[in-house]
Amino acid sequence: MKLDIPEGLPPAQVDPNQIELAVLNLAINSRDAMPAGGQILISLRRDDTAGHENCLLLSVADNGTGMNEETLAKAIEPFFSTKPVGKGTGLGLSMVHGLAVQLGGRLNLTSKIGEGTTATLRLPIASQAPAVGDAPSTASEMPARVATILVVDDDPLIASSTVNMLEDLGHIVLEANSGKRALEILEKGQAVDLMITDQAMPGMTGMELAEVALQRRPNLPILLATGYAELPAGQSLKLPRLSKPYLQSQLQSHIDRLLADVR
Repeated sequence: MKLDIPEGLPPAQVDPNQIELAVLNLAINSRDAMPAGGQILISLRRDDTAGHENCLLLSVADNGTGMNEETLAKAIEPFFSTKPVGKGTGLGLSMVHGLAVQLGGRLNLTSKIGEGTTATLRLPIASQAPAVGDAPSTASEMPARVATILVVDDDPLIASSTVNMLEDLGHIVLEANSGKRALEILEKGQAVDLMITDQAMPGMTGMELAEVALQRRPNLPILLATGYAELPAGQSLKLPRLSKPYLQSQLQSHIDRLLADVR
């Protein structure tokens, strides 16, 4: 992996946890596209196209297998994936695109079979640079209540991003990579103030996990974090939902609201 990041560039207006998740997603996609090895180049430059002078371009490029035009056209559609079942949800590029849109930018993909793929994020430049020596600030004030939160997600990248957001906010975080593991944690009597679960997980969906968890802990607040626009029909359980991708401030707002309801 190589980096091409010139000195003197202005800071971008981004959530650090989200941009880390985006770059990790893109880098892993590049790695998977180079089964025989290759090179990943991560670069950052100022956008010099007309009308975008206040933007930066963050690119992750590889010299892997590349995509044909049909695959490239579908690449950022939710749940489209070229990976085998169980090796990806198809949410990676869709989430990265959603993040870019939230920030007022966009994701652009270029690719050719046998030549590789370049994913470029256009990011807005911050209106004011942080003062030297200032500690990094979160998206909002500290949470109304510090809690022990159980995060359930089978995607290690998304789980890691959520855990980092929560720990930055001062919460104590437990992590489970499946519904089964989450139930084991609850059955051990571990103190849990709130559970955040993904919906699309193998073996047990987030809604199925919530139903069992509430049978055992009826007062447990549960937040469903999902990239699905619609949940499967026939679901009688109503849970508050947080749509992926989400910012730290959105996550915190839902948590504060749920914890306030059980005081």
